[in-house]
Amino acid sequence: ALAYWKGMPAPEMNASDFSDTGKEYYPEFSDPNEATGIRVVTFDDKTSDIKPFEVKFKNGLWRIPSHYDYPVDGEEQLGKTAASLVGVKRGAVAGESELDFKRLGVVDPLTDDDALKEFSGDRLTLTKGETVLVDLIIGKQIPERNGFYYVRKPDEKLTYVAELEIDLSTKFSDWIEPDLLKLDQNKLRKVDVRDYSVDEQRGAILISDYFELNRKSQSDPWVMEVYDPQTKKQTETITTLKTSELNGIINSLGDLKIAGVRPKPSFISSGLKLSGEVKPSREASQFLQQRGFFFAQSPDRKSLEIFSNQGDLTATTQEGVAYVLRFGAVFTGDEFDIEVGSAKPTEDKKEAESNSKEKDEKSEESKNPEGKNKSRYLFVSVQFDQTALGDSPVKPTPPAEKKKEDEKKPEADKKPEVKKKSDDKAEDKPEAKKDEKAENKEEKPADKKEEKQKETENLDPQKVYEAALAKYETDLKVYQEKVEAGKKEVEKLNKRFADWYYVIDAASFDKLHKSRTELVEVKEPEKKETTEPPKATSKPETKKPESAAPAAKKM
Repeated sequence: ALAYWKGMPAPEMNASDFSDTGKEYYPEFSDPNEATGIRVVTFDDKTSDIKPFEVKFKNGLWRIPSHYDYPVDGEEQLGKTAASLVGVKRGAVAGESELDFKRLGVVDPLTDDDALKEFSGDRLTLTKGETVLVDLIIGKQIPERNGFYYVRKPDEKLTYVAELEIDLSTKFSDWIEPDLLKLDQNKLRKVDVRDYSVDEQRGAILISDYFELNRKSQSDPWVMEVYDPQTKKQTETITTLKTSELNGIINSLGDLKIAGVRPKPSFISSGLKLSGEVKPSREASQFLQQRGFFFAQSPDRKSLEIFSNQGDLTATTQEGVAYVLRFGAVFTGDEFDIEVGSAKPTEDKKEAESNSKEKDEKSEESKNPEGKNKSRYLFVSVQFDQTALGDSPVKPTPPAEKKKEDEKKPEADKKPEVKKKSDDKAEDKPEAKKDEKAENKEEKPADKKEEKQKETENLDPQKVYEAALAKYETDLKVYQEKVEAGKKEVEKLNKRFADWYYVIDAASFDKLHKSRTELVEVKEPEKKETTEPPKATSKPETKKPESAAPAAKKM
């Protein structure tokens, strides 16, 4: 038994069978960059299912075939996995027959024998096109020997001990860039929230609330501006906001994780790539509705827009990049269901259709009693908001045109000159002159500013104009560069988001989906002020001791 657990061959084993000990499994595989495909097959103890996970190099990108060819961003994970299989050697023999497979955990997970699947190892395969570079079944880790595992080739009965520096993962999030928006929350300047419900029968939107959170710079406090949902006119400005709830929104936007993906058909994605919008059609409408999104008339009745059954949120950065997040249908499932959906498309469609009609309530728990996670579909698109860049530079007026404008000014604009004459008369009075001298002594800095203003006024108007024009041209160039950079970023992001619906967990949705009442801090001091007036009415009671004093003397 000790011989087995220490990875040494037992005495009864035939020594001639161990001639490969110390040799590499795949000596011809020396360059990890050769691999164009990686497949990992594992057995899930919780669901008793086989979980295949594959990554392939297709059309110039690493993609995940099992997840609708979603692009892989975790190139570091790819490199580590491939490099860890270069030069793997056969150590001591740990088992010589199929009878040892269960004990060592090296049963092939692709076996047809359901009774043996729970003893499966992880089957890791590297390929170059159709050529297999490496194919190994990695079993249990040897107790008290970190980095040493029971390993065998699928077509061999001998199991060896092998040293591996590998971290196998079939988690979708480990192979992709999980940060959905890649948004720098320090650059966030505006968050628009529209809370509404969808009347599916009439195709109408009933907006219940519309407000905007904004700040001019990173150091400025957030302010809420409330708008009329129909006219879009501002009705109120609120500065007392709940810091914890507000930070929950900002932090969630900066760290929004992808839990799963679903592909969009080309008749939806093509429009999003070009303009960030979807061209309305019956086919597009039916497909969107399966995930909880709808075409409906905009509140101003001027166009058809995409709405969702749980409102939307738009986060705008200082570069003018506006991320539009539409929250769709909610659904519940295990990890695989969340990542790629049901294995049966028809069942997944029925589930999505039923969920699209369901009014979602915010759950206090993120998991149901069966241990399945609650998640939600998310439709992401990007627009360019030029107002976030600030006002465009204004071109200065040439001196000749400015003179003409001054001459055309109405008499009302010249009234201040009359006031100056009256002031001049006041200067002739001795008292006024004394007061002026006293003020001049105290206001020396102001005098200096006035002198500078007079100096600039006395400069050549043409030179002043030319200096202002040069500054304007510099500022305009910087502004135009910002506009172009913002538009390019929007175009780039729309191409990234256009092909996919995303899935986020319920906790992220709850942090982002906040009502106005949840964000506004109610002031309590106002209630305390109402209790103070009764104290003032108690003052007349101080007269009572005066009537009581004579009575005391009689006593």
